[in-house]
Amino acid sequence: MNKIIIAVSVLFLSSVAGSAQVSRPAPDLRLKTIDGRVFDLSEYKGKVVLLNFWATWCPPCRQEIPELIKLQRAHRRQGLQIVGVTFPPQGLSQVRRFAQRAKIDYPIALGNKETKLLFAATETLPITAVIDPQGNVRDVIEGIMYKDEFDEKVRPMLSDNAANTNRATRVQTKRRSKTSRLQQRTILVNSEGYRPSAIRLQRGVPARLTFIRKNANSCGTEILIPAYNINMPLPLDIPVVAQFTPNRSGRFKFTCGMNMFRGAIVVR
Repeated sequence: MNKIIIAVSVLFLSSVAGSAQVSRPAPDLRLKTIDGRVFDLSEYKGKVVLLNFWATWCPPCRQEIPELIKLQRAHRRQGLQIVGVTFPPQGLSQVRRFAQRAKIDYPIALGNKETKLLFAATETLPITAVIDPQGNVRDVIEGIMYKDEFDEKVRPMLSDNAANTNRATRVQTKRRSKTSRLQQRTILVNSEGYRPSAIRLQRGVPARLTFIRKNANSCGTEILIPAYNINMPLPLDIPVVAQFTPNRSGRFKFTCGMNMFRGAIVVR
């Protein structure tokens, strides 16, 4: 079994019980990678590092990986470095096969429960620790990292060129949304979760969301949107429509009833 190397002080261990919202120095972390090398977090100072804790047996983790690959390719030159850290139980050969099939092109290190606890005392997977170029933990994102979270918590630390591109995209999105009188979205529910897992709505414009459960073994038989007091049964292959007018800005979750899969409604 490959040995995982973790160097961390007792002082740091005592400090991670709280929230990661306040910037704090990242731990001295050294982990063995799936290709036999050693990942040393201290060697990545000067880059924005996203430590993504995941597992091959975790559906939301698998759903998130293609987006992480796109982010790494799009922002590599702006100083972004994504590093996957596995969570047990995971066999080395199993992780290697998955990485090859998924065409993951960023480093993957072998972690354990203690590794994850260095950044967050939560059972959620995936989680992503955001580390700034100075080597400080700026945030820990629980669950899938949505685009609005990346734009808010990661992109500002990248180059000015990337930030300018993001501002232009937001302006174009806002202009398109103003031309719509009814916001219509369709969300599919399968064994991997929601597709798409996040939707954007304009505040004050009526919304019509259609949910379709495509897999009998997918999470739950309900759709819940707590912020709008929506709780509806979700039969197999039967479209269920939720209508409401988003009246305040923010990020609101929708779940399958068992809270195993979670999606987000982002209102601007």
